[in-house]
Amino acid sequence: ETLQYLSSDDEFRSIADLRRRTINDYNSEMTVAREEGLAEGEARGEARGEARKAREAALAMLSKGIDINVISDCLGLSIAEIRSLDSRNITNT
Repeated sequence: ETLQYLSSDDEFRSIADLRRRTINDYNSEMTVAREEGLAEGEARGEARGEARKAREAALAMLSKGIDINVISDCLGLSIAEIRSLDSRNITNT
């Protein structure tokens, strides 16, 4: 009886429908936020990996005697960063 009464009440049905839509909207927003967060994290990870590879390549090129300006042009690293890598590599070996 209670269910029939509540389902026949237009105001109650409107409130229930609004609540359902609000919950659905919240769940959708959380899903989108989660997906955006994952994509952002993945992009950051890829950027870090690319930067690490560029630094490793710079060190390899330096060890082959390639000019620091050529390395900078090829890898997009600043000369200061390459010099920093080179000094750290020398002190770590």
